[in-house]
Amino acid sequence: MGNYHPTIWRTCRVLANARRIACLKAVLKCPGSCVGEVAKLARVGESQASVALRALQARGLISARRESRWVRYFPDTDPLVPAAAPILDGVRQATLRDGEPAKKVLRCLTAFTHPRRLALLRCLLEKGPAPFEALSQMSRISPPALYRHLRKLESRQLIHQQEEAWSLCVAHEPLADVFLKLIASDPKR
Repeated sequence: MGNYHPTIWRTCRVLANARRIACLKAVLKCPGSCVGEVAKLARVGESQASVALRALQARGLISARRESRWVRYFPDTDPLVPAAAPILDGVRQATLRDGEPAKKVLRCLTAFTHPRRLALLRCLLEKGPAPFEALSQMSRISPPALYRHLRKLESRQLIHQQEEAWSLCVAHEPLADVFLKLIASDPKR
């Protein structure tokens, strides 16, 4: 049986949700909270908190421990999910930073919610600036889909177009750096 390795884009899809981010932030602030406490801190219903916590646990970002009739949640990553620790650290820094709006964190996360966008970022990380046609060939993405994904990454300030070539932006969110490093370190993600 092979190891369980959730993909970055699927983990980002789980994280790119205001309720899940609020629940994760509650677990980060108050480790060992049960569902009711997380729901209260996150200002969501208990059933919504429960669903959010299960989704976060499934991605390896938090752990659950049963204590009598209570299940308590901790910001402990699953050791079988190698990307979980850096992702949790990046999200912790981004969400607990004073004055950092949740919308900004969610906006950054949505840049990484599709495997084709990760493939484009990997191409730019490995090959450097490239024109549209070369990106289409390297990534094997059709021109219409490529255009949509490039625009999404550009609106998230991860890439920009200079003259005829697309390249990575030098300055972007610190949370984006976490995902770019993960993409660069493992081509299967």
